[in-house]
Amino acid sequence: MLEAGFVFLALFSMNERDFFDTATAQQEQGYKWGELVECRAPDINAKSIVITTGTGKELVCFKLEK
Repeated sequence: MLEAGFVFLALFSMNERDFFDTATAQQEQGYKWGELVECRAPDINAKSIVITTGTGKELVCFKLEK
């Protein structure tokens, strides 16, 4: 069971590496995480990690802001 967790984390981190690299670079430039007033559909032009609801709807609830 523990091995499955490590495999999941490894796959997740490889697939989302571009997002995390961009987020880290922006944080170094002074950007901070801000919670959106209301979760919304992801912007297809922005790197994001989406939350998929039980009905299949994709949402983003946080944004890096300067």
